[in-house]
Amino acid sequence: MENNGKGEAFRNRPINIDETGNRKRILAKQPKGIWYIRRTVVAWICIAFLILAPILKINGNPLMLFDIANRKFSLFANIIWVQDTFILALIMLVIVICILLFTVVFGRLWCGWACPQTIFMEMIYRRVEYLFDGNLRSKRKNEEDALSRTFRLIGKHISFVLISVVITNIFVMWFTGPDKLLQIITSPISENQLGFIFMAGISLFYYLVYAFFREQICTFFCPYGRLQGVLLDSKSISVIYDYKRGEPRGAKNEGDCIDCAQCIAVCPTGIDIKDGSQFECINCTACIDECNIVMKKIKKPGNLIRFDSFHGIETGKRSIANARTYAYTAVLIILIFILAFTISKRSSIDISVIRMQGTMYQEIDSVTVSNIYNMKIINKTNMTKHISFKLEDMQGGKLEFSNDISNLEKEKTSQTVLMIKIPKQELKGKTTNLTIGVYEENILLSTATINFIGPQK
Repeated sequence: MENNGKGEAFRNRPINIDETGNRKRILAKQPKGIWYIRRTVVAWICIAFLILAPILKINGNPLMLFDIANRKFSLFANIIWVQDTFILALIMLVIVICILLFTVVFGRLWCGWACPQTIFMEMIYRRVEYLFDGNLRSKRKNEEDALSRTFRLIGKHISFVLISVVITNIFVMWFTGPDKLLQIITSPISENQLGFIFMAGISLFYYLVYAFFREQICTFFCPYGRLQGVLLDSKSISVIYDYKRGEPRGAKNEGDCIDCAQCIAVCPTGIDIKDGSQFECINCTACIDECNIVMKKIKKPGNLIRFDSFHGIETGKRSIANARTYAYTAVLIILIFILAFTISKRSSIDISVIRMQGTMYQEIDSVTVSNIYNMKIINKTNMTKHISFKLEDMQGGKLEFSNDISNLEKEKTSQTVLMIKIPKQELKGKTTNLTIGVYEENILLSTATINFIGPQK
């Protein structure tokens, strides 16, 4: 594949940095075409999900909510508590395998089609910019006076600030829920100073990212672009230039590519897709649409730039079937089944019993010994539980609580001090293992195993 005289020098630095180390600002032309329409539809579906996921409820649970303050998470209306460490670990593992598998097969498609950074930048901020400035490569700025340019600039940045505030509220809602967010917004600032400072800081961050840093987030800060260099192989599907058909370039050469540079003009990261695989490419497909427009004008077949693989360009046969893809898919399916099974079998009640710090055993009388514990019990369901407690395999033992916890409200945590009294004759030695059962209408919900300390026999 040719690089039109560039060799590999273009890989020595990010495309938006010049020879002196200064930033080259990317002024992307507004794309149009069937792929841009498809990407717009997908983007607005993702935006709708981001807005509605914390609001919509199924069986009383939010579709998605990361309630860090209360240490619980609602994932597709399933409440996962921080105590469910095995489930959380499985979820993280499944996400990692999904990223690996998806990248191996489809390259950086996530970045161009579903990443919030790209969606907000290209579908909201960039469109607002086109509204105020027109096509960024047009001569509009040179055809108006300084006052008009100033008003447009102010209007554009005010719009950016307002959009940033809205995005901040959507972001916060994923961690607080809509009710808590509404309470924060409507209450006086003096009552939520820390919250308002946090939201103002996040809004400023979003404004700076989308108004100034832009593609630098993808090229400098996001590790995913570098990660794809390790994961991609010759059969990975990505946006690629058909160099066999396009070379040699130029209007008077044999190749279909006339070297019009329109694929560069429309690229949001400013790369030349004809140079081959580059970590700056986010597979947004803008160059596909623009190249197809040019191909139509010069009456040549479309899809000179298309979704394909290096293997597909070389052989004419596109295939995603390889040993690594099969291996990742098998591991992913197994993990998903394990995750679903674990969630379905987890207990609805979580109980922890810990000996009260600094205590041993107490002799109530000549025949009875007691131990004191701190008990915490969590109702993981969205229904009130009416529960009772029982010492398993210990007929003579008694449980005494400092307060009534027989009625557990939904998704609430209750705490109490527990005293266990056991006749000395039933103790098996200095330490006896006990099991406490939690029951609802004679149905065992959960158990906790503890050590009971008694006098040496």
